[in-house]
This record gives sequence, C-alpha cells and structure tokens, in this order.
Amino acid sequence: MSSMEVSLLESHHGENNRKVAIVTGGTRGIGRAITLMLARTGCRVYAIYARNRQAAESLTSESMCNGLDIRCIRADLTDTEAFSSCLNTITSETAHIDIIVHSAASGVHRPAPELTRKQLAWTFEINVFTIQKMLVELLPLMPSGGRLIGITSGGATHTMPSYGAVGASKGALDALFRHHALDLAPRGVSVNLVCPGMVVTDAIDAFPAKEERVKEALRRTPSGRLTTPEDVAAIVHFLCSDAAAQVVGQTLIVDGGCALT
Repeated sequence: MSSMEVSLLESHHGENNRKVAIVTGGTRGIGRAITLMLARTGCRVYAIYARNRQAAESLTSESMCNGLDIRCIRADLTDTEAFSSCLNTITSETAHIDIIVHSAASGVHRPAPELTRKQLAWTFEINVFTIQKMLVELLPLMPSGGRLIGITSGGATHTMPSYGAVGASKGALDALFRHHALDLAPRGVSVNLVCPGMVVTDAIDAFPAKEERVKEALRRTPSGRLTTPEDVAAIVHFLCSDAAAQVVGQTLIVDGGCALT
C-alpha cells in the first residue's frame, strides 16, 4: 500500500468518519478500477450501474473476499423512479457524501450529419444531465474537503470518426464542471476532470474500426503502451487526496504523451 493510501486511511478512523464515495458506471472498466482504488483506501463506495448484473456480482464478490466496503446499486439514472430510489438508498445509509466520480458514459456512434435529435438527447441525458441532477440533490451533503471528478474524453476538444454525439456531450460536461469548480471552490469542494487516452475496455467495442484505432493510438503514444483503467484510477485517487487540495478546475490528461504527437 502506498504512503498516500495510508494517509487517507489514517485521516479517517472509525465508521462515522469514513469517507463515502459515489462512482457512476462504477462496476466496469475505468469505473470499476476507480471503485476498487477508493475502497482500498478505506472509503465506502456506492458503485452505480445500469444493466450488467454479472459485472456487479463479480465486483461484489471481489469486495467481499478483500474486506472492501462496496455497495453496488442497479439504477438507470435516466429513469426518474430509478434515480430517486438510488439516491434514497444512499442517503438512508449516510449523512455525508465526500466524493462523487462521474464515470458513466454512453452514446451513439454515427457521423455527425446523421445524428438525430433523439440520439443526441439520449447521449446528453446519460453523460451530462444525470450527473447535474445528482449534484443538485447531493451537494448539500458534501462537506468542505469534498471532491467532484468527471471522466472526460479527448473527443471533447478534438474530432474523432463517428464521435460527434459523445464528443459534444463530453465538451458540455467539461464546461459544466469548470463552472462547478468556480462555484464550489469557496466552500472547499474541489472539482476536476480526468481525460484518459484510449483505454482498452469493452466500451470501445462500439467504436467503428476498433482494431485500427487501437493500433493508431498505440503508434502515437510515446510511453509505448496504452493507458489502463488502473492508471486513471490512480489519478482520481490523487485528486481525492489532501495533496490535491489546490488542484481546482483542471483537466488532467492521462495518455502516455499521445496528445503530444
């Protein structure tokens, strides 16, 4: 265990003082790695997922085997009833929320001129509107020292084939979180974004020409390897630590130098 992980544990002894985290999309890929990282530092983590029960059961099993406090909650956050039920479950068990990580993302992969209003609305609902709705409800429970972190994408600022809907939603998320950073910093809540390079998870299976894109990303990455979910989780963990108290409104790029080329 790293010294940073130890410091987080030591600063929050006891059940009542344990940090509480919410990770949307927290049972697969990047979200799963973030859930595990935060739980290993002593947090109680609520991992929210929409559909894949098998992934949630696997995470629950791993958490039980390792003595981690992870609660998986199945909820389609775009559904009003499911959203309310999810938040009611969380707030019935804790009086404070210290960390919120928005890792859930989805969207339609089509050329921008072919996108319909319905497809854009669905993508924005998942990637932007649900986290804003959650924040409105939960920010009153977030104390000074709280952390809000969004997982964004290079497609927010650069073009990618058939990425118009997701890229536009990530651009909106970036702008929204920067304004949250401005508004929440005076009350001691730090807001930041993490922008990974290409991470090989099942999420990229929906990308057109996936294999070619992976090869091109690897060719352009000076570090010689692609970013892993654990790389992203380590940066999220840093942003949740006391060492990152003055990191506010930033986008940390984790791509092995790919953006340099």
